[in-house]
Amino acid sequence: MNVVYNAAVYIVFILSTYFVVLISLVMFVYKDRLHEKKKPLTHYPTVSVIVPAFNEEHKIAETIVSLQQVVYPKIEFIVVNDGSSDGTSTVVRKAIEHDVRFSFIDRKENKGKAASLNEGISHAKGEFVACMDADSVVEPDIFSKALPYFDEANVGAVTVSVELKNPKTILQKIIDIEYIIGLSLFLKLFSIYNCVFVTPGPFSIYRRNMLHEIGCFDPKNITEDHEIAYRIHKHGYAIANCHHAKVYTITPDTFKGIYVQRRRWYSGAIQTLLQHRDIIFNKKLGVFGYFAPFNYVLVGSGLLLFYASTYLTISRLLETLWHYHYTNYNFFDHLFDFHFDILAISRIYLVGFFAFLFTLFIMVAGLKMTGKHFSEKKVGLLGFPYMFFLYQLFWSGAIFAVLRGKNVKWR
Repeated sequence: MNVVYNAAVYIVFILSTYFVVLISLVMFVYKDRLHEKKKPLTHYPTVSVIVPAFNEEHKIAETIVSLQQVVYPKIEFIVVNDGSSDGTSTVVRKAIEHDVRFSFIDRKENKGKAASLNEGISHAKGEFVACMDADSVVEPDIFSKALPYFDEANVGAVTVSVELKNPKTILQKIIDIEYIIGLSLFLKLFSIYNCVFVTPGPFSIYRRNMLHEIGCFDPKNITEDHEIAYRIHKHGYAIANCHHAKVYTITPDTFKGIYVQRRRWYSGAIQTLLQHRDIIFNKKLGVFGYFAPFNYVLVGSGLLLFYASTYLTISRLLETLWHYHYTNYNFFDHLFDFHFDILAISRIYLVGFFAFLFTLFIMVAGLKMTGKHFSEKKVGLLGFPYMFFLYQLFWSGAIFAVLRGKNVKWR
């Protein structure tokens, strides 16, 4: 087990260091592109916004209000009720009753998010289709910022920066950092090399003709926003990112809620990789064909390190306690004994320490690049490196769910 543990440590260290160095170079070399702004629109193509909803009676009213405040001349909104069992239908009807730009598909049967999106797309008249979650809010000028990124014919989708709305708990503040870096900054950096791997559900824009060409969303996949990104790449389209356009979304406020959400995300990611395994090392897809396998090797080695560390820690603890059992050693008398010897620090601990510093560096540099104030994000910044342990729990739950063949729903 020591051999496995040491191997896992060095693999994780090498891969994560490579990733940190690469991201850092891209971040500083292309810093001028982080906040690039395209030329303003000279004409205004029609845009259709699809909002699928399932049991969102407490959130969707705010989403509709944010859409009503959008400043864009040619737009329609289509809300699809996916068989909600609460008061979603009543809330929607009341919120849109005087706004002719809205149409409402009030379906009684629950078919899932992807099927609801596809139903909305089938009714859409716009040249571009924006898909948006019913628990998110957008900026009024989001379309004037994001639509110019379709200036190149091969751009099939445009993503925006995804940030948390009013994070309150410690875990939400940590995830707030994850969103600012992972679903905002990194997506912009990935777009430079055309390897964006997801079109986030809170808000993304697509060419309608491209959606029909690739078959719209996959109703059988529980992470439709992740799966469709793979098909966009496979059909030769690019996914751009407009970093200065923002959507604000929410995340569960309990550990159980976040665990359920991440289990769905990661189960869907595994499902998507198996479904599209032909992308692995596919030279025709450029960087994207190598980025996906690199990511999953890093995840797998991280899990291996986590399992090996847990096993060794528990086994050594039990062995130590068993030995002390014969000596009548009193732990309470030596509870506060602590002797630091730098020469006793193993290479493994040093590797872990530097990995922690690398993570902290990316977080600090990322916040600076995105113009965030450290004073407002210090709790999340200090707590984020410990997400490594939570990721292992989330991925373990996802792998177990996939192996059991468990049907993970979108709500």
